[in-house]
Amino acid sequence: MSKVLLSLEDDFDFILIGISCHTKDYRLCWKLNKVLNSDLVRTKDLEISRKGEVTSFSFYEFIDEDNYLEYYLISNLGNNGYLISEQKKVDFFLMLKGNTSANQIQDFICKINSLSLVLTSFKIDPTQLKSKQNLLF
Repeated sequence: MSKVLLSLEDDFDFILIGISCHTKDYRLCWKLNKVLNSDLVRTKDLEISRKGEVTSFSFYEFIDEDNYLEYYLISNLGNNGYLISEQKKVDFFLMLKGNTSANQIQDFICKINSLSLVLTSFKIDPTQLKSKQNLLF
């Protein structure tokens, strides 16, 4: 009898924007809601289990049904370490799922960078991250 081997690939079909700022998550969320015309709302924390320890990360989401876009704001620093340890200078990740054009993404980054409390924001390729599995939920 022959064996059948299944090879599953993870789907990283989203845009990831790294945001560096030294403010609380709720304050950044409030400012992002104003500048992006979104309605990010705090939901249950994202929990990642590593080596028997559970690390919690603040998690905000907004589903824009009119434009078929999903927004997720995730803190990079949790109670027991980083979500993406190779991006320690990034304080938050804004994940966009859905149909977005390159112009839209650049517009989002420009709007985020216009906020006085944001030091910088930039696009990150999730496939190049070592800890990319932590972004799948």
